[in-house]
Amino acid sequence: MIQRRVFALGLLAFLPQLASAETLSYSILKEGEPIGKETYTLQRDGDHIVLQLSVESKVHILFLDFTYRHHRAENWTGDHLDKLVADTDDDGSKHHVEAKGTETGGITLTSDGKTLSVPADAFPLSMWRKAMIGHSTLFAVESDDTPYHVVIKDAGPETLIIGGQKIDCEHYAMTGDVDRELWYDAAGLLAKVSFRRRGFGISIVRDAIS
Repeated sequence: MIQRRVFALGLLAFLPQLASAETLSYSILKEGEPIGKETYTLQRDGDHIVLQLSVESKVHILFLDFTYRHHRAENWTGDHLDKLVADTDDDGSKHHVEAKGTETGGITLTSDGKTLSVPADAFPLSMWRKAMIGHSTLFAVESDDTPYHVVIKDAGPETLIIGGQKIDCEHYAMTGDVDRELWYDAAGLLAKVSFRRRGFGISIVRDAIS
């Protein structure tokens, strides 16, 4: 029995460590009122990252209700995108997007069945981590197959109140084909993003930062 235990412990020493996982939850606000949730699950194994994202929102405008659902999986090796698969239901308008990194460093994008190559330096409009900062060409992860050209400027440090706590963040302003205000925490993960959609101010704010 003792020999078996020793043998089992020896095997465990050679097994790869389980990838660490963390869950980030966000509240979606329209003019300050909650309309939905975003949930990110991150699994890390060395420089390999797997992201699972789920978005659910519902908003009432005048006499109409609008719903939005988005589910996305991203695989990364460092800052290189290996694969992205996304499905979106924008109030009944459904879209499917896939992106794959090529051996030469470029990306092949398929949006609603239409396949095209995007510039080698393009980056997905995936705001969850600061790796997007510094890229002037972005491509959509929902439906549009036309690359976006943007300018992202460092707006300096800023302290936000997240989950009742003061959090020191880095603030960036994105302008051009896409306008966003972005805040990242000390770990380089999204703390808050704000923009306008259908004429309304939208903010996506982390529920808590540990």
